[in-house]
Amino acid sequence: MSEPLMWLRGDKAGIGPLRADLAEEYWRWEQSIPTIVGYNRQTPQPMETTREILVEGYGRASDRELRFTFYDLSGDEPSPVGLAQVYVDPMRRNGEYVVAMGESRGKGVGSEATRLVLDYAFHVTNLRCVYLTVIEPNAGAIRAYEKAGFKRQGIRRNSNQWLGETVNDVLMDAVPEDVPWKSLVKAQFTT
Repeated sequence: MSEPLMWLRGDKAGIGPLRADLAEEYWRWEQSIPTIVGYNRQTPQPMETTREILVEGYGRASDRELRFTFYDLSGDEPSPVGLAQVYVDPMRRNGEYVVAMGESRGKGVGSEATRLVLDYAFHVTNLRCVYLTVIEPNAGAIRAYEKAGFKRQGIRRNSNQWLGETVNDVLMDAVPEDVPWKSLVKAQFTT
């Protein structure tokens, strides 16, 4: 098989478009217990729903949704390990970030892939702000988002559930002016 299309590549991760041949993998990543709990979803999602939302519905929603496949680049060949979406509000030029990862948690792949998504969102889609909400006890996710360039903006108190307990949501955002890394998108246009 030829190497997958990747829009941006870092040292550990790459991002590219969604692929119809990965629909079952996308579904599997979204059905992991950490993802179900992180999304505060109480039930699994049927495979047909994932296929409709992510793959078949992509063309209808692409002007308001950025969708990416994450790749782990540590092996001999790029390995798909997650997916991300940015729900775009075109009038305000901002977007909400949502992610699901498979087995590559804790290796820095998610942080780097998130940084690449931000680079794309800021320099291709021209968003001015990307924001997210994460459950406060999910310290690993918060660290990964901070490493990628997100900053804490505040707390929404008693607004979510985590393992049967009421918890706070942490509100985070990233803006182009605050990111500490050099844009790989811009680098493609400089000599």
